Amino acid sequence: MILPYDDTLGIHAQDDTFLDKPVWDFANAPRDKYPLLLHYHPLVIYRHQVCKQPDVVLALMLLGHEFYDADKKRDYDYYEAITTHDSSLSSCIFSIMAADVGYTEKAYDYFMQTARLDLDNLHHNTQHGVHAAALAGSWMGVVYGFAGMRSFGGQVKFAPFLPKQWTHYQFVVRIGAVLLQVRVEASNTSYSLLEGEYLTVQHRGQAVEVLAGHPSIIAH
Repeated sequence: MILPYDDTLGIHAQDDTFLDKPVWDFANAPRDKYPLLLHYHPLVIYRHQVCKQPDVVLALMLLGHEFYDADKKRDYDYYEAITTHDSSLSSCIFSIMAADVGYTEKAYDYFMQTARLDLDNLHHNTQHGVHAAALAGSWMGVVYGFAGMRSFGGQVKFAPFLPKQWTHYQFVVRIGAVLLQVRVEASNTSYSLLEGEYLTVQHRGQAVEVLAGHPSIIAH
């Protein structure tokens, strides 16, 4: 898979011709014409720079070790401006990557859109059933977004922060034969083993050894 890079803008293009197309006229698009796919022919939509959900931004998450931090931020800024979030797959990925590039307030806002998508009927179709992607995306927003968990090359890394609206959060994740509990508070992050004997993780680039019965607590 090839993800083209534009030297002028310093961003990754969604495809070979994407940046040659005009940007969708968001300023003059009536709100009652969203989702766009329900009101415009695909051949109209696909002739413009407009995204229903994250594509390049998702690649930044799944293969984050393949991208420079500065490129991630430029990609995020560019695609956020042309993404409609008409898909329930969208807000959780933007939340995760907002946290990744340092936009903590946006990370929380997109997380809440994900978590409350069906509770507030944000897509006006909850009567047809819940959005499973948003249910999973809420968990992902905490674990991959706020806690910054990544696993590349078999190494598990965390870069946690605490949203100012919360006092703490906690989750459990299985890593091989080990069941790891992570708790993030304002003053520290603790790593504890609920199953297994030993695990090494990285906390913001620092190696942390976690032993059964001995939580590792890292001060912020």
